[in-house]
This record gives sequence, structure tokens and C-alpha cells, in this order.
Amino acid sequence: MASSAFDDVVDSVRAALNAKRGEALERIGAIEAALRAYERALEFEIAEAFASEHQLKLPARAERALDAAQKLARAVASLPELSARPAAKQPPEEPEAPSERPTPKSVPRAHPGKLVIIGALSGREKSSALPAELALDAEWIDTERDGVHAVGNLPQRIRQGRVSGVVILDRIVSHKHTEPVVAAARDARVPVAFAGQGGKASLARALAQIEEMRRERG
Repeated sequence: MASSAFDDVVDSVRAALNAKRGEALERIGAIEAALRAYERALEFEIAEAFASEHQLKLPARAERALDAAQKLARAVASLPELSARPAAKQPPEEPEAPSERPTPKSVPRAHPGKLVIIGALSGREKSSALPAELALDAEWIDTERDGVHAVGNLPQRIRQGRVSGVVILDRIVSHKHTEPVVAAARDARVPVAFAGQGGKASLARALAQIEEMRRERG
């Protein structure tokens, strides 16, 4: 029996809905895969720390939790419900024009411990990269020049409460240099922010993020 016009319309609607459902399931699958990878990365770091502490055989090398978390965050951020939201205008990244308006609207208040910035400002004066009230008390660590040894006892200082915040120039610093620092900051609830290549706009955003995290943590 030939299909009716109604049947044709119903079939078209069903096909369109199934196509939309397939797109949604594909996005969900990507997030689920990233979530499972994050879970495996956490398990690896727990197992690695335990094995190292008790001098046991280390587990096979796996993805770090920070990398897996960043992939998960990107998968979630790519959801159309989030990406469709109007993005806030951000100050331009490097290079910056001499006439650029000052971007920091709020400067972090004084807190016990130093603000530590990990990364080099090649060819630029460090003191002029930060607000004057922070520049004198900030500590710069150049892992590009001194390697992983430049970090030294920073994780220990963080856990001892001698560091008020950490800014990482993540576009010019190797991830392996900052892993112990990020782990220590997470354990000690010390705020960490990322500032790209260390431009004034990026540093201003990072400082504002650190101050916001301080307020949220009381």
C-alpha cells in the first residue's frame, strides 16, 4: 500500500529528530570520553604518588590530570549552549601598543606570602609588567633559563603558607616544570592563574582571577 502524505510528513519529522539526537549524543560521547580520561589520569597520579612514597614499581606513564582536566573543560566549553553565549571582550594579547589603556580595574589586596610568577619576560623589564604595589614583592622564576631546578622548594613553601598566589606563563613554560607547583597549590588551596606569554593584559586578568579565588575561599 502506498504511504499517505501524513506518513511522509511523520517520516521526515522522525528523520530530522534522529539527526538532531545523533548530534547531541556525539557531543555527550566526547564529554564522557574526556571524563573517563580524567578519571584514569587521577588514578595514575594517586598510584604514582603511592608507589613513589613506598618505593614500589611505578605504574606505566599516563596522561597527567591537569592535561586531562583541560581537555574535559574544552569539551564542555564546546557545547552549543555555552559557545552561543556572547563572549566578554578581552584586552589584546601581545604585542601591546604603548598607548594601551590600563587594564587592571582591581589590584589584589595585600596577603601574607609572596606572589610567585613562573616564566621569563624575554627582553622586557619585569618591574613594569605589574602594578607598582605588587612589583616589589613579586618573585619571578625563570624555568626556561634554569630548568626544573628553578622551581626549587617552591612546592614546600606553598604548603607552608609562604606563597599567596601563583601565576604561570603557560605559553612559554614547560608543563613538567609546573606540575609539582600546581599539585602543591591545589593541596594548600593557594590560587593559581595562567597568563599566556606574560603580557600586561594577561597578567592583569590572572591577578584579578587570583583575587576572585581568594574571595571565594574566604
